[in-house]
Amino acid sequence: MTDDYRALIARAEQRIEHGTRERSAGADDRAIAIADEVARRGRGGANELADELGVSKAAISQAVARARTAGVPHRALPFDTLDRLLAAELRELPPLPAAHWQALAWIVRATVIDVTWIEQPGLLLAQEVEDLDDELDGAQQLIKACRSWSRVQALAVIDACLTGNLSELPEKD
Repeated sequence: MTDDYRALIARAEQRIEHGTRERSAGADDRAIAIADEVARRGRGGANELADELGVSKAAISQAVARARTAGVPHRALPFDTLDRLLAAELRELPPLPAAHWQALAWIVRATVIDVTWIEQPGLLLAQEVEDLDDELDGAQQLIKACRSWSRVQALAVIDACLTGNLSELPEKD
């Protein structure tokens, strides 16, 4: 797939953004700890703390200033939350024959899937299968399965098909 590298880049950018937020939250936490200790020590506390930590008085002053503007640290879900959610949803799917998963993978790869699919992905998959009804053994069973999936389950199937992870889909013999 020519777009596989885009997914890898997007995941990498998510991790970078997550790291940036964590570094900023850590710097805020450090600044608050320094400001609290300076306040606890009272007059001359900033100079004492600078000497004790081996940093400049300006660094202590900057930390105290940062602590005044530090809000509640931004919290975000772990970077791999979406991947974990989709994997959990795939485990909950009733098994289908391998041929059905392969047919869905072919359909998904041949179909333009955009953000409009987020509302009713199972129904849209079912409609795509209906178009192949004459060419696919057990199409009615697959259509019924697609319509029975929750939104997240259908999106998990689409993701597995797009990424080539058909082995993650539960098969029945």
